[in-house]
Amino acid sequence: MHRSRYPERRRTVRMTLQIPLKVRCQMPEGEVIDLKAFTQFVSANGALIVMDAPLLPGQTVRLFNEMTSESVECFVTSVREKQEHRFIGVGFATPRKDFWHVVFPKAGTRQAVRSSLTGSLVEPGKTRNIPPQT
Repeated sequence: MHRSRYPERRRTVRMTLQIPLKVRCQMPEGEVIDLKAFTQFVSANGALIVMDAPLLPGQTVRLFNEMTSESVECFVTSVREKQEHRFIGVGFATPRKDFWHVVFPKAGTRQAVRSSLTGSLVEPGKTRNIPPQT
């Protein structure tokens, strides 16, 4: 996991999760088309998707989760290009925390660590020095 000295500014935690999607969008000419895409990161408020076709910031699209056949209306928040792929940030038009069917930890939550001595969960960065039993 990448750590930064800057605090996380997102409302919810992002998770790496690849889900196949169909993206339904309206072209400038008025034609409605379906495009193939997949998620790279998901959150309770949207996703970062990877696709070949261009979208525009502010554009409204409908995502279809091909694993569950559910759909949600979204708006494009960002567009970045790298090599032949476009990384499109999308946000849900209305809250849909259950759309990805995963449970998201609260923002700022740190990953639990298991003690190698006891097997119990301990706070990250803290170690319990339990002396060996004699």
